[in-house]
Amino acid sequence: MYFDATNPYHRHMMHYESDQQLSLSEIVAMGSVDAGTAAILWYLLEHRASVIVAGPTDPTPGVGKTTTLNSLLPFYPEGTGLVYTVGMYEDFGFLSDTLPQETTVLANEVSNHLRIYMWGRVASRFLKLPAQGYSVATTCHADTLRDVFNILTDDVRLPLADIQRIQVIVNIGLTGRSWPQRRRWLTTHFLAPLAPDADEHSGAAPAEVRQHIQFLPISSWKRNNDTFSTCPDETLTAIALWVGVPVDQCVAAIERRTACLQELATLGADLETTMQAVQDLRLAEQLA
Repeated sequence: MYFDATNPYHRHMMHYESDQQLSLSEIVAMGSVDAGTAAILWYLLEHRASVIVAGPTDPTPGVGKTTTLNSLLPFYPEGTGLVYTVGMYEDFGFLSDTLPQETTVLANEVSNHLRIYMWGRVASRFLKLPAQGYSVATTCHADTLRDVFNILTDDVRLPLADIQRIQVIVNIGLTGRSWPQRRRWLTTHFLAPLAPDADEHSGAAPAEVRQHIQFLPISSWKRNNDTFSTCPDETLTAIALWVGVPVDQCVAAIERRTACLQELATLGADLETTMQAVQDLRLAEQLA
């Protein structure tokens, strides 16, 4: 099924989002994530990164996995086709009439809770699409990065080469003891390309897989002062290598996006205003 993430009717009918979609700027303004982390994801997604947003296994409603994922989708390159899959009923018929390099494929969730989610062989086939040139975006129930990898290796049984084609994993959660609790991006990681000899480990056990995949921190939430750590230089270097640009060019692009999102967050910019600012920045970069 072809899915328009900006269409409230599509999101509502597919149980994918409410009629009011939050912008990434509004999520930054709420303190759920800092502008620097959000800007790095903006930069990665406009280079067609695949992303998983994970939330806690505790069945607390409204943690924000889907809201977070939806806020990221508009940062894919202009003209990107979004294909919304239909869970365990998906037949992947869209493969015959879509261009992988121009398409992002969405799944509501990777889990066995509902038939509209993906699991087992269907989930495995979905998560292997980046090998064909597609980018993918989905959510899952997992408390930590290690739990996400357990799902990918133990449950979905993805080979190492396919796991490393998922560039971004965000773990979000609810924090604080008072009500309402605060939503925070607890950790955000970048999966760097594997070393040349990584194929030797493609059949390794899950523990060995974790040892050979480079999951580099983008940021983590600091409980003591409710702030976020800055992205390490090692991660920025790996991102620049993946994108294929010099590190200083990568850092400058992220800094421009950080400033843009910080200004938008201060204004409380909605989705339409945010996307207009994104288009303006991209145009200015093309003309520079």
